[in-house]
Amino acid sequence: MIKFAHGAVQWLTSQVLNTTIPVTGLGFTPKALRFYWVGLQSNSPTNANSQTVNQRRGVGFASSTTSRASVGTTSLNASGNADCGSIFTTTACVVTVSAAGVLDGLLDINSIDADGFTLIVDDVTPQNITVFWEAWGGDEIRNVTIGSIAEPAAIGDQNYTATGFVTTPASRDQCIMFAGVQSVNASGTGQAQDSGLSVGFATSTSTTNQIVIIGNSDDASGTMDTDGYNYTGQCLSMIVIAGGNPNARATLTAFGTDIFTLNWGARATTNRRNIYMAIKGGEWTAGSTTIAGNTLNSTTTVGNFPFNIRGVSLIGAMKAISTVNTATVQDRIGFGSGLSPTSRNSAAILDEDALGASEIDTSINYSQVLVYPSTTGTLQTAYDISNLKANSLTLITDTAGGVANEWIGYLIFGDKKPHTVSVGHPFIN
Repeated sequence: MIKFAHGAVQWLTSQVLNTTIPVTGLGFTPKALRFYWVGLQSNSPTNANSQTVNQRRGVGFASSTTSRASVGTTSLNASGNADCGSIFTTTACVVTVSAAGVLDGLLDINSIDADGFTLIVDDVTPQNITVFWEAWGGDEIRNVTIGSIAEPAAIGDQNYTATGFVTTPASRDQCIMFAGVQSVNASGTGQAQDSGLSVGFATSTSTTNQIVIIGNSDDASGTMDTDGYNYTGQCLSMIVIAGGNPNARATLTAFGTDIFTLNWGARATTNRRNIYMAIKGGEWTAGSTTIAGNTLNSTTTVGNFPFNIRGVSLIGAMKAISTVNTATVQDRIGFGSGLSPTSRNSAAILDEDALGASEIDTSINYSQVLVYPSTTGTLQTAYDISNLKANSLTLITDTAGGVANEWIGYLIFGDKKPHTVSVGHPFIN
């Protein structure tokens, strides 16, 4: 069985170096952890929206006290010129960076516990931040590999380590989660660079099972130049530095013995940094759906999966799907986690385009599975789980502020259905 839990921790400026933050009550020992944050803080169950905090967003992974990685970006709010930073590290599961490109906040794994995990402050945060977490465990999760990827110097195939992976999996039991930034610097060394953040999932070599989303603000731009990209058919991508269309992209093309293969169809900036978490075991399906985000109570259902659903991770941009390799304006990214219509949370950020001074809008929510802030720092759009059955998920528009044919990317996971065994009557002579 695969087990899943999700929640949030509050990372506060008052927590001094070496403060520990325990997370308990999972009911299992986590084997794989994923984290995401946008820079806003509010304790559950209080939802929050803001137009006053700096963007401090990122994604992190962890499987032990020695196997973890994270990426982070910054875009300062109310800045006359765009002021951005970027960083990646392999020594912490949550990281923040200043607009000068200096590492300025770290959370690490202090222990993996029988009923949860414990975080530790390795560098005090510069602003109060809610960090959302997702945890997977259970006996079906057999191997977890966390690694880093440097954008290659040439297009073509590149192999990456994934312990336990096989060439032809017997089921949907191989999954890879990705995140990347614009920095080309070594682990733990930030860069004053565009705030580009890429987030992706891949669960098979079919392009329908690979999704990616990007948001980017052009550092030092006098008029805000922010772009976004969301697409089904790629799992890793990045927008050109200084703003524009994606100029790096990769697609999962093969599984192998203890490896997976990405085909880089385009690349531009050697050594731009990405991280990944590869999981062997469980059942996973990445993909996308569309919903009428401008119509209250509209729904979309994905399903008929050949496994028992245990939960979902969502990403979105409050846009229709992008034209392939073509960015659109606005750096907007939403994250969500859920395991039932009453257990879900979400976080989102909007770095507004075409303004004379930067405006950063953020939302965190404990009663919706996907939300987006408005350009006035209020809630604009919200989606919830209206139904989660054994093999299908239905989303509903709870606040109609989105667009028609709005793209939502998902990673749905669960465990194998038990085999049906027929028992007949014995033959009696």
